[in-house]
Amino acid sequence: MSGLAIFTGIEVLFFWMGVACLATVQGLAWLRWKKQASWPSLAVLTAGSATILFAIAWAVSSVLEKEPQSASMSLMVILLPGLILTTLGGRMALKSA
Repeated sequence: MSGLAIFTGIEVLFFWMGVACLATVQGLAWLRWKKQASWPSLAVLTAGSATILFAIAWAVSSVLEKEPQSASMSLMVILLPGLILTTLGGRMALKSA
C-alpha cells in the first residue's frame, strides 16, 4: 500500500490550493516587478484569481460531499466570471507593460 493512502480528498485539495495560491502570488509579483503592470490591472487579476480558486475549492468540496449539482453550478456561476476578470486583468497588465 502507498504512503499517500493516509490522505483523504480534502487534504489533497488544501495542498493543491496552497500551491495554486503561491503560484498566483508569484505571478502577480512577477507582473508587477518585471513587466511594470499597473495596480488596477493587478487588482482585477487578483479578484479574478481569487474567484477561480474559490470556485475550484467549492466544486471539489461539493463532489467530496456527494453534491455534484452544486459543483457544476459553482463552476458555471463562480468560475466563469472569474475567468472573465482574469482575462480582462491580464490584458490590462500586458497592455500597460
